[in-house]
Amino acid sequence: MTTRPEVLLLLNDARGVFIPRDFATLWPPAERIRRVSGVSDDVWPILEDGPDNRDYWDAWMDVCDNATVHANDVEYFLSQDGDLWLVPKGMTYDEEADGWRWP
Repeated sequence: MTTRPEVLLLLNDARGVFIPRDFATLWPPAERIRRVSGVSDDVWPILEDGPDNRDYWDAWMDVCDNATVHANDVEYFLSQDGDLWLVPKGMTYDEEADGWRWP
């Protein structure tokens, strides 16, 4: 029996408005290319600028909607509910249980 990957906490909500900036700076640019797909090259500098950049929140929305993070041979999408989570692709949100579950 194989174990399915779990949801991982990436950044906690104590970072507040800096979660997008901190996400962008988690990996050096060369590492980002291998770890994150679905994010255009022009978005990274906007996030790195921080919340004073006028395009910051639109760029973050684009990342949350399109990014795939590759780690430990698993593909994850992002989910933010205050904290920023890595959710394995294939999991769905169960409203009744108020959490991510495998179908």
